[in-house]
Amino acid sequence: MMSSLLPLISEILPMIMPASANITRAKQLEPTHPTVEGPVIERPAVVGKCDNMCVTVLTTRPHSKSTVRHNSEQDTIIYAVSGNGVLIVNEAVNSELKHHDLAPGDFAFVPAWIEHQVKNDTDEDVQWLMIQSGSTPIRADLTEWGGDVIQSKN
Repeated sequence: MMSSLLPLISEILPMIMPASANITRAKQLEPTHPTVEGPVIERPAVVGKCDNMCVTVLTTRPHSKSTVRHNSEQDTIIYAVSGNGVLIVNEAVNSELKHHDLAPGDFAFVPAWIEHQVKNDTDEDVQWLMIQSGSTPIRADLTEWGGDVIQSKN
């Protein structure tokens, strides 16, 4: 009897005890010391608020690029907020790198484990939203394309 109520309880519980909304203000995401913080700045926007997604804001300074990385088991949607940048992906071992120009309003989907890098060849900052399929973002920085993991963040 009780086991038959479990699916019903899981559907009703969020209505009885709803989670609260969480607001992150744009001012909270601005780099405080851009020249000190480096060429690529990551800020948590919505992290640890639900089980299956999170969002970080990635700012790529002029004439800079991120490390070569993959996001382990997390799929990633990238949304270009401002500036014109390039998403570089390595979709298979020993394959040719693919360069995708992204302008404000463009989306890109990067599957789990795919090596990628964002690059800014312009004179202005490029800002990206990184939406990942986990409660907190996972990132593995690599020595080079197809290289070893030098740092893992989650």
